Amino acid sequence: MTAIDPDLVGVWIVPGEHRTYEVMGDGSYHIADPEEPLQFEQGGEVMIWGPRRHVRLEGSGTTPVGRWREDASGDEWVFQGDASYSVTGGGQTDIGIWSLRSNGAALWTRELNAQLAANGAEITFHPIAGGSVTFGYTVKDGVWVLLDRQTWAELARYVSPARAGRTG
Repeated sequence: MTAIDPDLVGVWIVPGEHRTYEVMGDGSYHIADPEEPLQFEQGGEVMIWGPRRHVRLEGSGTTPVGRWREDASGDEWVFQGDASYSVTGGGQTDIGIWSLRSNGAALWTRELNAQLAANGAEITFHPIAGGSVTFGYTVKDGVWVLLDRQTWAELARYVSPARAGRTG
């Protein structure tokens, strides 16, 4: 697989959307909803993450590391010490990365969606679900644009959060 363009590495947003998109140095492409508040009860046996209650199945302490079952859905979450996670529900398992934010008071998960390969002019998304799709692209000064390879029309525009915060 072709190496990833280093200018693509980082967190991206699409103005007006609440999700973030993250490209890692190995070309992995993660999609994330905003972080959610995190708290523990009963000495770490219960984790309240956003509005959802999880019961610990394995592990200990006031840390997400371990295996959990969400009360409402029955989904099973496994948070590893290396910042990876898996969630299994409805016969499907998804994987991704996690981190604590706000001094441990919030949990942010980013689901692995695809593996990317880029050659400087084209970028190919290899979704975890299978298949692939290729776009033209440009990336410069904190703006990443996906282009139709036939017409070169702009299809999507990602912006680095630092650039999105600038005025003018």
